[in-house]
Amino acid sequence: MSTTPRLVDLWERSLYRLMRWLPVELTSAIGSFVVRLNVKLNRADILAGARHNLKLHDPSLTEPELQKMVWRFLDNVGRVMAEFAILDRLIPEGRVELAFDPAFMAMVGRDPLMAIVLHTGNWEVIPAGLQSAGLSCASFYEPPQSSFQREVAENARTRFGLRLLAPTRRGIQDAITILKARGCVALFGDEARHQTSMAPLFGRKPHDRGNLAIVARLARRTDAHIVTAHCERLGSCNFRLVISKPQPMPAQSNANRLADVAFLNALIEPIVSANIDRWYFLDDSRAELEPRRAAADGGYSVSEARG
Repeated sequence: MSTTPRLVDLWERSLYRLMRWLPVELTSAIGSFVVRLNVKLNRADILAGARHNLKLHDPSLTEPELQKMVWRFLDNVGRVMAEFAILDRLIPEGRVELAFDPAFMAMVGRDPLMAIVLHTGNWEVIPAGLQSAGLSCASFYEPPQSSFQREVAENARTRFGLRLLAPTRRGIQDAITILKARGCVALFGDEARHQTSMAPLFGRKPHDRGNLAIVARLARRTDAHIVTAHCERLGSCNFRLVISKPQPMPAQSNANRLADVAFLNALIEPIVSANIDRWYFLDDSRAELEPRRAAADGGYSVSEARG
């Protein structure tokens, strides 16, 4: 058996342990440097994909503007990867601003809440922010293939009180139970599968093959209100966590699956657009997606993609 995976695992573990002791700003900067250098040398496809999608998003962008936005995108991705090592130091150091809507705070524990989380800024900071506000949540989680990355991701989330749900039929049932007990369940609304962006739609037709359809079904099943949750990076290593005012799904008489997806997309698309150069899925293809009924797990198919 090849020793390469073991060597990579050893390197990642050693670097992670070192970065846990370095200053927060330095750890974050190391991640930025490593990812930007690696992409420049080895992943021209990521650069091309990000440029292509930025140009689709805003055809008026000049070449210097495109270049700056692509490098901000890579800078953010690299910092997120490194900041796993220092997540537990961000709030004690005063680096996280909480911008939770008062109506959300008032509804926690009183009504079921479905939180649509987005991959902007450093979304891994959100559980720490919830814990610091005395709030708890459950979230669907698809483990990375790497044992070390899985260990780091699971430790980072569970130590902030986040309950991890399996992306399976059993996980769906657990989520329904939590929501019916007036709890909070989170699911990433923006996602990519096989390098194809599933959401936001950005002008494409609604489809029922992604996580937005799952959110809609869970909300309909449990009468949950919807909130959006996202992170904004302020400078190099400071953050603002934003959770919106809860709102119900549209009246049932006007509801159908694709209309529900379009409704939820309208909640998340402006947020991603406003943070487009610090959005994790910027480089993925935005190929046209035709509506198709999901069959897995009786119609439920939860994917957290890279997250």
